[in-house]
Amino acid sequence: MKRRLRYGGSLMVLMVSLTLAAAACSSGSTTSSTSTTPPPSPSPSPSPTVTQTQGGGSGGGATTASIQAGAGGFVFSPNTVTIAQGGIITVKNVGTIPHTFTIQTNGINDVMNPGQSAKITVSLAPGTYTWVCTFHQSSGMTGTLTVT
Repeated sequence: MKRRLRYGGSLMVLMVSLTLAAAACSSGSTTSSTSTTPPPSPSPSPSPTVTQTQGGGSGGGATTASIQAGAGGFVFSPNTVTIAQGGIITVKNVGTIPHTFTIQTNGINDVMNPGQSAKITVSLAPGTYTWVCTFHQSSGMTGTLTVT
C-alpha cells in the first residue's frame, strides 16, 4: 500500500506541475497591447515633372525637360512644358503600346515603342505649340509647349 500511495503522490505532483506550466505559458499569450503611435504615412510615388536646367552655353544656356507618354493611360505627364529655345525635351514611353510626340505644323514626329525614349532639340521660335500623340489624339492625348 505504501507503494501505491507513493506512486499516486508522484503522479499528483507531476499533474500539478504540468497544470502550473500550462497556466504560465497561456497567461503570456492573452496579453494584448495597443499602440498610440500612428503607422508611418506612405511615401508619395515620384511623379513625373519638368526638369529645367540652365547651363552655360551660347544663347543663354540649355534647358531640359522630361515628359512621360502613356503614364496611366492615354496621357502625357506633365502635359504643359516651358522650355528655352535650343533646349532638349526627353520623351519616354512608359506605357504598354506605341505613342508619338508630334507637333504637326513643325515637322516634329517621333514614334516611341514601349520603353523607348526620344530626345527632341527645340529649335522652334518662341511661342506656344500644341503637341499630340497622333495615335491617341482623339482620346485627349495632347499637351502644350511654350518656347521662350
